[in-house]
Amino acid sequence: MSTTPQERLALGVTALLLVAGVGARALHDGPPEPEWSGAPAAVADSGGLAALRREVAGEVAEAERRRRPLGAGERIDPNTAPAEEIDRLPKVGAAMAEKVVAWRQAHGAFRTLGDLDAVPGIGPAALAAIAPHVTLEPGPSSSPVPLAAARLPAAPAGPPAGGAVDLNAASAAELTALPGIGPALAERIVAWRAAHGRLRGVEELEQVPGIGPATVARLRPLVRATP
Repeated sequence: MSTTPQERLALGVTALLLVAGVGARALHDGPPEPEWSGAPAAVADSGGLAALRREVAGEVAEAERRRRPLGAGERIDPNTAPAEEIDRLPKVGAAMAEKVVAWRQAHGAFRTLGDLDAVPGIGPAALAAIAPHVTLEPGPSSSPVPLAAARLPAAPAGPPAGGAVDLNAASAAELTALPGIGPALAERIVAWRAAHGRLRGVEELEQVPGIGPATVARLRPLVRATP
């Protein structure tokens, strides 16, 4: 169908008016709002990544601490050092360091170098390598626990005669009679009591150096903490 020049001019003017109207509406409405549906997840992911970085950094720092060689004249006390410090001793790995800590928590402080021989996996070669780097005096084992018995799980103890031992009133000698509490740990309990006051519960024993969750679990049915 043919159109006249006048008709074509009218159609052109109409098209221009339509385009102008669309442009004016776009300017009035402003730019489209950005979609933020993924923002909370991104923020959460950012926090999770930060926590993961902190966790990895902590593990790296602990690994570096374990690998740090002992300095000239530096010695480690097996009765107070955490597992990551004991791990720095020659011929002692992470698993063996954990066993040393578990043994002292179960049986009390090491008195001589020979006492370390009671820890499963430590033998003459390891003792010879450890000797120059620990604070223990040389000598044979003075542990009241026979070596063969020390390598076996301790039998559960029954309640002491006369009822539960009061942690807030017992003397060091009375505390020594408890399983896994030798003279050194008994003295530490008394010293902690003198410095911090009465224990508010059996679980507070974990604040005494050398006492961990395993020892507290073993003592729980045998002791009490009077207010």
